[in-house]
Amino acid sequence: MAGIPDTKRINLSSASFSAEDILAFLIQSGKIDLDDAEDNMKKSQMDQILEQHPYSIYQGSDGKWYTNLPDDTKPDKRRKIKRTSLEDLKHALYEYYTGVSEHKRLDAITIEKLYPQWLEFKALHTSAPAYISRLKSDWKSYYEGTPIIKIPIRRLKKLDLDEWAHKLIRERELTHKAFTNVATIVNQVLDYAVDLEIIETNLFRKVKIKDRHLFKPEKKQESKTQVYSREELRELKKLAMSDFENEVKRYVLSPLAVLFQFETGVRIGELVVLRYEDIDGDFITVQRMFRRDSNEVVDYTKGTYGDRRVILTTEAKRIIGLCRQYQNDHNCETDGYIFSINGEPCGYTPTRELYEKYCKKLGIVKKSSHKARKTYISTLLDGNVNVNSVREMVGHRDERTTMSNYYYDRSSDEEKVKLVEAALSC
Repeated sequence: MAGIPDTKRINLSSASFSAEDILAFLIQSGKIDLDDAEDNMKKSQMDQILEQHPYSIYQGSDGKWYTNLPDDTKPDKRRKIKRTSLEDLKHALYEYYTGVSEHKRLDAITIEKLYPQWLEFKALHTSAPAYISRLKSDWKSYYEGTPIIKIPIRRLKKLDLDEWAHKLIRERELTHKAFTNVATIVNQVLDYAVDLEIIETNLFRKVKIKDRHLFKPEKKQESKTQVYSREELRELKKLAMSDFENEVKRYVLSPLAVLFQFETGVRIGELVVLRYEDIDGDFITVQRMFRRDSNEVVDYTKGTYGDRRVILTTEAKRIIGLCRQYQNDHNCETDGYIFSINGEPCGYTPTRELYEKYCKKLGIVKKSSHKARKTYISTLLDGNVNVNSVREMVGHRDERTTMSNYYYDRSSDEEKVKLVEAALSC
């Protein structure tokens, strides 16, 4: 960026090119693609602008991009400008030197156009790929091809957003939770537009759904589909121990990992990477997890709770002892992992598939490893363990999550009859 130019010398044509301009450029450059001609001219102008721009372009410690523009009204004859990205800063320079109105560009931005940029921004601020996947799925299911995303953001009115929200709830029969998840996209894209100074206010935050009866009622799942009954768990434990004793080759210590999950309530991604060094007397610290999307072990767990200590029952300690004995007897490489026989974490998929295998053998409703976690929580709460202690061990930030989403009745119908009879016989 050489020399201090007279800004009037950067006398480039406007962003709207005439047919004569385009033809002349094609002849000069040998281009024959009419669709690309205007873009190529703009790129050529941008190179010229950057070469003659008198001030340095740099990235600040806040991650934003900065430069100066000539301004005779300022004491030092210049004013600082900043943009979120280098590309945005280049656009600002282009608009300044060519006389293109930035408002014209901003007026054309829609939710549809801004969504990909926002999604990239969002991905930088989360360590949960499943969350990004859910956003993509919701976009495809509820936004793609709809009129609301094609309206320029600056022209969106509160009434437009209000009607969109109410129609969505009615037509798609959404629960309150489902609508909240879906609305995350429009809400945060418009927040992002505020940060980019495209609009001053996110009008969607002023939209209120006053009649809660518009939402489809939330129905809690039947207990028999969410937790293992006492009898089911007894039989499942027999199957798992039989698989271990017979050294099922799919992964010989996976059955013990299944049994350990029922004793600790850890998530399966945490379970398969537990290490001996995590054990401290009657406790084990859960501080890492296996990520399926990247096939790597990371030093954090799901959510924002952080590391947590889980009580080791007598049975949990026995299971650890069985693992250690097997590894010693077979000279296994473990790299310190409790359920390893080859120096790698216990197989995530083989362990997960055991739950389906055991449910099929028992002839019961298919229940995943996540249901083992719910079974653990329900068992502790049934046993009058303090809900806050349970919450801490399973890594929930709010005990309402523990009670509302993880606590189910493990009693069989016969047991329920006896309990009701006993309760009412007093």
